[in-house]
Amino acid sequence: MQRTVTVIEKATGRVIGALPIDLAGQVHQASDDEYFAKAFEAAVDSGLINEGDARLAEFRLE
Repeated sequence: MQRTVTVIEKATGRVIGALPIDLAGQVHQASDDEYFAKAFEAAVDSGLINEGDARLAEFRLE
């Protein structure tokens, strides 16, 4: 199932970006934590956030 995770800057509430996360290949029902973990990896890999600044970002699952 594909869901969208929105990355938000905590201090300002500004939307940094939105990432489509697809965990359809999972054998089991994917939990929200799995979507957030995958979204964090994707946000760092795409340059939306730096790994060291992750605590300054909020992730919302839609």
